[in-house]
Amino acid sequence: MSIPRRPAEVLFVFIGGAHQVFHLAPVAAAMTKLYPGLQVTCVYRGAETGALLEIVREDMQAGAMRLAAVEPPRWSRLLARLLRWPSVDKLPLLRRIARLHPGPVAAVTPERTSAWLRHLGMRHTPMIHFRHGAGDRAPGSERRLKAFDLIVVPGRKDIERAVTVHGIERARLRATGYVKFDYLARRRPRGVARLFGNDRPVVLYNPHFDPAISSWRDARAVIDLFARQQRYNLVVAPHLRIAETLTPREAEAWASLSVPGRILVDLDSPRLVDMTYARAAGIYLGDMSSQLYEFLLTPRPAVFLNSHKAAWENNPKYAGWKLGVVAGSVEELLDAVDLAVATHANMAAAQEAALVHAVGEWRGASRRGAEITGAFLGLEADAESTDAQGTGAQGTGGERAEAKGRNAKA
Repeated sequence: MSIPRRPAEVLFVFIGGAHQVFHLAPVAAAMTKLYPGLQVTCVYRGAETGALLEIVREDMQAGAMRLAAVEPPRWSRLLARLLRWPSVDKLPLLRRIARLHPGPVAAVTPERTSAWLRHLGMRHTPMIHFRHGAGDRAPGSERRLKAFDLIVVPGRKDIERAVTVHGIERARLRATGYVKFDYLARRRPRGVARLFGNDRPVVLYNPHFDPAISSWRDARAVIDLFARQQRYNLVVAPHLRIAETLTPREAEAWASLSVPGRILVDLDSPRLVDMTYARAAGIYLGDMSSQLYEFLLTPRPAVFLNSHKAAWENNPKYAGWKLGVVAGSVEELLDAVDLAVATHANMAAAQEAALVHAVGEWRGASRRGAEITGAFLGLEADAESTDAQGTGAQGTGGERAEAKGRNAKA
């Protein structure tokens, strides 16, 4: 008796955190529909990541997309917890993934550590990288891009940097647009969340996780400053990876700094990744997070806290800081926020241009990403497949109209 052949499998790897899901899972769902003879498998770590993958699968009606949970060995999890270094268990986790999923026709990842799969059992497997985020900081891990056979980025900015800074051959690069924008535009309800029961302008504080460039060291002082004034509400919504290094007691202590009707501290809810805060706030306060560009989908006032005393003016890694007002200390913040609001009209055009350069044409990005991947692998799309993504429900004009009302009160 002959054994039926298993369908070819494309493996999408989600081990970097829930914040990466909306940047790549919509591409996996679109591939499931465009190439029905292909087994698309999303291997993931963590219940939060799995829950978001389930949402994408349901939203995009991609029932054939397989979800496969995986965890690193117990010893490496204990070591990561002991050292407060979550990424220390990634290599044991990747080794386990390579063993559980031998021989995929490609491995597709939104982070660069997965390049190690090449040395852990997938030596001849094509490796494809989709960039998550659209920031300027060009981390050292970008050197690993050369390990990938295909690199898919949102827009021109990343292509230019990959070629000029990292020496990547242009032929290995593709631009698809910002997948997260494309996906969320289809699923979100019209209107924005009302975060507070008053009409004070809302400031979104969004520090980066890397202590070398983050203002998180000043977060308590920022909260204290806003607690002593009456003009602005504050949402403290740092990068999800900050919560990874906190003990439950530390996380509880941060959450206790919330003040009903004035200050909201959120370290780990889905609102940190689904742009709820980025859409509801009227003013951005951050440092080096690429979420600045998600906020600027609607041009609005932006302020940057230079806690690490960077000489930023001529450094391309701080290009985003030219889109707002830079404060050199917590004591300068309220004046900087006032100035950013008062002068935003002079900054809006530059913000729009920077956004286009960073994220490209985002409508339809999920399907384009699937088609780019399929073409690279020599796959033929199902001629009768339905449009896996559509054109994106709302354009920039609708976003601007929403923001106009929010900023008028600032």
